[in-house]
Amino acid sequence: LKHEGRWFCFTFGYARHLIDELAYERNFGLIVTLNLGDPAAIKSIDKTNISHISLHSREQAAREIELANFEFDNDIDLLKSITAKSPVAKGEEQETLSGRDSVTIYTTVTVDAFTDIAKRLYDAFKSTKYKKHYPWLGKIREERDAQVIDDLDKALVSKILQQEFHKIWLAIPELVEWEQIRGFAYKFRSEGLTKAGPVLSQDLDIDEWSKVARIDEELSAKQLKGKKIFLYWQDGRDPSSWSVYRCLNAEIDLNHKKYILNDGDWYNIESGYVKEVTDFYDSVPSSKIKLPPYGANTEPAYLKSVAKNPGSHALMDRQVVMIGGGRSRVEFCDLYSKDQKEIIHVKKYGGSSVLSHLFSQAVVSGGCFLYEADFRARLNDLLPHGFKLKNPKEQPVANEYEVCIAIMSKVKGPLELPFFSKVSFKHAVKALHNFGYKVTKLKIER
Repeated sequence: LKHEGRWFCFTFGYARHLIDELAYERNFGLIVTLNLGDPAAIKSIDKTNISHISLHSREQAAREIELANFEFDNDIDLLKSITAKSPVAKGEEQETLSGRDSVTIYTTVTVDAFTDIAKRLYDAFKSTKYKKHYPWLGKIREERDAQVIDDLDKALVSKILQQEFHKIWLAIPELVEWEQIRGFAYKFRSEGLTKAGPVLSQDLDIDEWSKVARIDEELSAKQLKGKKIFLYWQDGRDPSSWSVYRCLNAEIDLNHKKYILNDGDWYNIESGYVKEVTDFYDSVPSSKIKLPPYGANTEPAYLKSVAKNPGSHALMDRQVVMIGGGRSRVEFCDLYSKDQKEIIHVKKYGGSSVLSHLFSQAVVSGGCFLYEADFRARLNDLLPHGFKLKNPKEQPVANEYEVCIAIMSKVKGPLELPFFSKVSFKHAVKALHNFGYKVTKLKIER
């Protein structure tokens, strides 16, 4: 039925899948549910954590609660859908609403009530009441409009063809153990006694890829999704691969809006939020720690070379402390300087998920070091002679320590990170500041 120039479809079973996805209003059901639902009577949420590799999860409550009581952080979690009870009204049946694009209402109605329901839903959709309870909603939105995505993909391809790589780069989309890797290849070549094998690179580089890939004016997003980047292993197993499209990171401005490509998905970022995150990132001071360039070294080899200088830094890379009865393993840091009280976490530049793991490690180890005497005792067993804590039972004074986030990057200029990495960086720095630590960032040049 039609209401105020909009068509409302009341569907049953799988009939909703017959509707053209370009025809319906995105997030209609989410906004309606937020406006009609009781903020204190939420039953479940679906969310995506942008600091990981598109980690999708659903949380359900045993009883109705507020959103704040779910494990939801509006800096790094995107609200995808929600289920809530309507407020209790005298003489009316309490409804259960659930929505994302469509809205589902669990109630008792007759067909002649559909017109009134359409009016009620449209009024709820137009209302901005939800912004009072959820002012952060909309600052990051996954773009799901097929036409907009197509336009973004065309803009991305155009910039690649024109070699405009200022805000487009390649990064590995998953965590890898660098010591197990021989290198990356942009073309697959089988290996053998009589075969030359692939040309390997130690880093992903979009300039290098564009030369090897032989791209031409026929390039499309579909081709980028079909082209592969190969990961070759030290142990000789068959190479792994990712699509080039998934490895691409990009920032594109389209129709006065900012969009981010991350791990194969486009996100629309509110301009005010972009400024907020960027300003926070810029406010974190650069460390005065002096570390040498890494050259052609892998991450593990570089850390070993730094620690070879006697008495400068203890090598703590992959030295894990068992906690929680052996159920969890925590890496204290990668390099530790006792005299300067520097806790240095190092990672080779990668996609948002790779760097987010580094930031998470810094927060977890920082909390364990500060508050758990058993952790400090086990850590002391791993620290080399000359770096051990004088008294592991004594709680450290957090503001005497510098937690340094160090990124190995070959990109010229100041240290720059993907937008979502900056979001998770902000989240981690705030947590470390709450512990009392001094936090800095550092770029390790090639």
